[in-house]
Amino acid sequence: MGITTQTTGLANGIPPHINEVKSYFRYMNVPDSEAEVFFFYYQGLDWRNESGTPLRDWVMAADQWVWNLEN
Repeated sequence: MGITTQTTGLANGIPPHINEVKSYFRYMNVPDSEAEVFFFYYQGLDWRNESGTPLRDWVMAADQWVWNLEN
């Protein structure tokens, strides 16, 4: 399954499904367990960043999450 622009944002305020997040993390060679931590972290924040601003692009947030894991 490829990542498309239709699955990379929060179109119409709809957050990604956990399977989309797992698929993207697998694409980046990151375990499903970390995808779940990411998903439930942002779900708990109502898909907002730490300052309360609505997340516009979950893929960008996932990229930053993985970068932080590796650095």
